[in-house]
Parts: sequence; structure tokens; C-alpha cells
Amino acid sequence: MAKKNLLDLIESQAATLADSSASIPSSFRSTESISEVNEALQHQIQELETEVINLRIATDSDRDKEFLEKQIQELTAKLSQISGEHEIEIELLDPDPDQPRSIFPQHLIEERVESLRRNEQISPIIVIPQPNGRYRIFDGALRKLAAPRAGKATLRAVFLPQHEMLDDSSQFEKQFVTGKDTEKLHYLDLANGLIRIICNRYPYLKSQQTEIPNILNNALYQLKKTGRFAELNRIRNASTTQQREWLKAVEFTSAEACNVLEVILDRQFNPASVASNIFPILALSDDLKAVIQETGLEASKAKAINKLTVEVLRVDEKTAIKIRTELAYLIAQEEKSLDETNQLIRKIIQQYNPVLPQPSLKAEKTIKQIRNLNFDGLNRQQLKDIQFTFRERLKELDARIKDS
Repeated sequence: MAKKNLLDLIESQAATLADSSASIPSSFRSTESISEVNEALQHQIQELETEVINLRIATDSDRDKEFLEKQIQELTAKLSQISGEHEIEIELLDPDPDQPRSIFPQHLIEERVESLRRNEQISPIIVIPQPNGRYRIFDGALRKLAAPRAGKATLRAVFLPQHEMLDDSSQFEKQFVTGKDTEKLHYLDLANGLIRIICNRYPYLKSQQTEIPNILNNALYQLKKTGRFAELNRIRNASTTQQREWLKAVEFTSAEACNVLEVILDRQFNPASVASNIFPILALSDDLKAVIQETGLEASKAKAINKLTVEVLRVDEKTAIKIRTELAYLIAQEEKSLDETNQLIRKIIQQYNPVLPQPSLKAEKTIKQIRNLNFDGLNRQQLKDIQFTFRERLKELDARIKDS
């Protein structure tokens, strides 16, 4: 649907909704649930809700975002007229499983905290009542994160009825980014999102969720072994049909490898980048994942802090968790750089395990440069020349290690 037609439809639905709500008995607009409102009005709400979701997916420019915010406010106002506003305890609010973004940058959270402190809650959040007495957030995830820091235990909310559409697993995939828009999501959201899409498309892999990163690594190893690794950069931007033909031609040794790679390529991600940068964040300790969810701590800093293990610090698990979480909160709140983060990590290691050799800054920089080498676009002879150079340098490394 063209954007102009989409926006016209939203406006017409909002206008119709406004007319219809005037005829609803006051009892419906006070304490009765939305499910008791006449079926026609619920249908109008659902159509407006659908268009809000579609506009979210297509939103890129500031103008689009401004219009989206306007439509959300419109939907909120109409729902408030129908069922009234309700005070909901924050601990009863759950994230929307169909919304890929669950992690927000620290500065956005702080801005909302300050707004809640100064202006209170300007508009209610939109939630979907659940059978278990809890509420799924349709709009208001950022306010839910900011509220406790602003000293609030409850938030004002309006109710949106439960629809089958919201339980459709394809809805999540529609809202998930492609590889060209990775800056929109935190790496932890990206990793969890890719795993979810892979399992949605191939349900038999649900029992192997934790093994999917290893399955991808094995697929990449096979591509390197057969000399087809360099083709990845080209094929990820090809059509779905071309990608599937290429995957079939590779003849992977396992269906799992082929299926995992198929989904990653279809979403236009570089599989090598997913393997080295995105999936590794799934291996973070649970305490650091919790800090990321709360503060939006960058993946690179979280991975650095994750080095503070029981073995490295020579402490028990409870103490290691305390050290990691305190450092993670400090880095997030004071917005420390990655270099500053690594300096603090070295100081902590020196404090708890002074006999452990400290990593050299020069060595860390060299290792990072080697890991980030990009061989895409090189022909066979050029790759062999690089391989020869590496072998020569490895001989030199062996000699230095023996002499040290």
C-alpha cells in the first residue's frame, strides 16, 4: 500500500472511531472491559492498530516518526474514551514478544526518567490484558524502563483487546531489521531475534537453539574448506531464489547448516559478521544480559566485562557477579569509552589476581586488527599470497616463543 493511502486510511479510521465512541454507553467507558464494546467498534480499533504497526515497520524519516507518534496518541485517546485509564503496577508489565527492540540506549532511558520526574506521565501507555492477570506492552516500553528510576511504582494505561494477529509469529519477522539496518537494534536483540526467526522457520531447530551459533560456525568452516567463503558477500545481496540455488550447490554436510545460513542470508546479514560479532553476545553471563536490558550497555563493553570470571578473579561466583554488575552499571551510567572500560578491567584483575599477567595494549590492538581483516573480493592467488605471509609470520612467532 502506498504511504499516502496508508496515512489516509489511518486518518479515516480514527475519524470513524471518534464518531462511534460517542454512542457508547458511559458504563463501557468507565470500568467495563473493552471486550464488552460492540463488535463493529472493536473491528475499527483493530484496523487502526494494524495500520500503526505497519507504519512502524515503514517508518524511517523524522516526519514519519512524528506522524507515527500522532497516530499512537490518537489510538490512545480513543481507547481511553472506551475503557478509561487504569493504574497498572510496573511489575505486572511484560514486553511485547513481537517487538524486536527490547534494549534502549542509556541516554534515551535517562531522558525519559527526567521527563517523568519533571512532567509526570503525560499520556498513558497502551497494554494488552493477559489471562494470567499480567499486561503485555503494545506501546510504552521505554516508559516502563524509566518509571522505577523516576520513583514510580505504577503507570497509567489504556487497554487494547487481544487479537490473533498479535500472536502471529510472522509479525515479529516483519518488524525485524535487515542486515542493512543493524544500528537500529542492540546486538543482544539482534542475536535473540535471529535465533527466534530461525526457529520459527525451522521448528525442528528449537531443541538446538543453544547450538545454532556452533552450527553457523561449522557452515562457515565448510565454506572456507571448499573455497566458497569469499562468495558470501555477493550472495547475501542476491535474490531469495539465487540464495537458495547457491546453498543447494554448496551441498552442506548437514541440513541444519544450510537452514541456519539460509535465514541469515535472507535477512541480508553477513554470516561471518553474525558469527564473530552478534552470536557471541549470547554467551554473556546472565547478570550482564540483565544489565544490558536495563541500561542498554554496548555489546563491546559487555563482552570485555565478561572476562571477569571466577577463574580470572579467583573469587566465588557470587562475588564475581557482584564485581561484574557493579562495573557494568558504572560504565553505563558514566558512559565510559571502551578504552576506559578495559583500563578499569585491568585494575580489577590486578586487585584480585595480581599474579595474572596483564594483557598488553599493543597485543590487544594487533589481535583486533588480525580479527578484523577482510578477505572479501580477493581472488585465489591473492588469498594464497596472504596465507603464505601468515605462515612466515607464524614461524617467526614460534621462534620468539621458544626464545622467551
